[in-house]
Amino acid sequence: LQARAPEIASIKTEGFAGFGKTAYKVTLREPIAGWNINGRQQYVDATGSSFTRNYYAAPPVQIVDRSGVQVEIGQAVASNRFLRFVGQAVGLSNDRGYDVEEVIIPSGTTRQVELRLKDVSYPIKLSIDRGAGAQVEDMDRAVKWFTSKNIKPQYVDIRVSGKAYYL
Repeated sequence: LQARAPEIASIKTEGFAGFGKTAYKVTLREPIAGWNINGRQQYVDATGSSFTRNYYAAPPVQIVDRSGVQVEIGQAVASNRFLRFVGQAVGLSNDRGYDVEEVIIPSGTTRQVELRLKDVSYPIKLSIDRGAGAQVEDMDRAVKWFTSKNIKPQYVDIRVSGKAYYL
């Protein structure tokens, strides 16, 4: 069923619902981010699962594509891996107390993203080639360090494990 309707997160048997009938509880995926591509809205939840039908309010985070990649009909612009990474990065950031306002695909690339956080004046650069969990952990340490030192960089790049580059 999930292959035909990926917006379904889970289905659980609730028990007997009459002779020859069974009751089920269907849980739908709640979007954490959305992306409008060629007039078609796509969503991703906190686990990184992508889907096209949303039964909840519009997600608070939109993915903004500034990559410059030309989109052709039938071409997959956002891979499931990319959307999974974005969903996990936003979900893990929220778990650490950050409100992600925007996810930007910067010019000239489709393998990295910039997170814009509420109350943080600079973007955080992440790579989809490195785990979201490790990068969000590095992001958390970097933002706390910059805040403690009252430093406001133009950006923070945490694409390399254990390092934070900034300008």
